[in-house]
Amino acid sequence: MTFSFSGKNPLPAQPRITVPLEVYYFDTDAGGVVHNIAYLRMVEIARSHLAAALGWSLEEMNRTGLVPVVARTEIDYLKPARLGDHLVVTAELTRLEKVRFFLRFEITSATQPDLIFVRCTQTMVPVQLPGGRPQRVPAAWHDTYPELIAP
Repeated sequence: MTFSFSGKNPLPAQPRITVPLEVYYFDTDAGGVVHNIAYLRMVEIARSHLAAALGWSLEEMNRTGLVPVVARTEIDYLKPARLGDHLVVTAELTRLEKVRFFLRFEITSATQPDLIFVRCTQTMVPVQLPGGRPQRVPAAWHDTYPELIAP
């Protein structure tokens, strides 16, 4: 099955979004410091919002069975966020290949934008369910963001 956009909205000029989040109790340890796995949940939230902004909503994934699968995650924990902190997660599509695409994330303080808690990059592969076969990156992304196509 090929990827098709069911949405009516055109793709954004820049494949980038920001998502505000707050650190909740369940994100932290007994000392009020964010668990490393909680950052990955925050990245997942931002990735889902970015996918939707790029025409690949959860509804589209459910309808077509084509889903983005994480092939690799690299994450740098730079500073600890704490209970009650207000954060901003920036997610950006950075590179396109035939069957892979690359995302970059940064988790910063909402009140001190220069305060960076986490940097993360992910390699993603579109996969057709239920078989799990890799598929091509959406052609609309190649058409809209030719500057991101890997040489």
